[in-house]
Amino acid sequence: MSLLVVNVDGVPVPQGSMVRTNYGMRHSKPEAIALFRSQVGIAVRDAAERQGVLLPLEGPLMLTATFVLPRPKSAPRRRVWPVMKPDSDKLIRALCDALTQCGAWADDAQVVEMVAGKRYTGQDPQIPLPGTRFTVEVIA
Repeated sequence: MSLLVVNVDGVPVPQGSMVRTNYGMRHSKPEAIALFRSQVGIAVRDAAERQGVLLPLEGPLMLTATFVLPRPKSAPRRRVWPVMKPDSDKLIRALCDALTQCGAWADDAQVVEMVAGKRYTGQDPQIPLPGTRFTVEVIA
């Protein structure tokens, strides 16, 4: 059973909707998405090498992800959960597309189980900075 554990530092970027421009369709924040995908790719390759995991992962996969977001200054102290944007599904879409692009797996259709969550920085003492923490496990 292969298990890949990855930490990507930096603010997670959602895969927003496509917008129509005079030059065709494009992502609403192409530079941010490109940077996020690059960061995920570097982190995945480093983690796979350190952990001795061969890429691309094959077979059915389980993805478990936690997106740690900076707490907005405008958020009331009593709000413990990030119930505002970015949407969890758009964060997952960005992560899955990045994992496909970097060669962690052949296609995100291999993901048959998924658990995802959002947190603010400071909620967990082990995660003081924004980032994306995830594991990909081959289900035997």
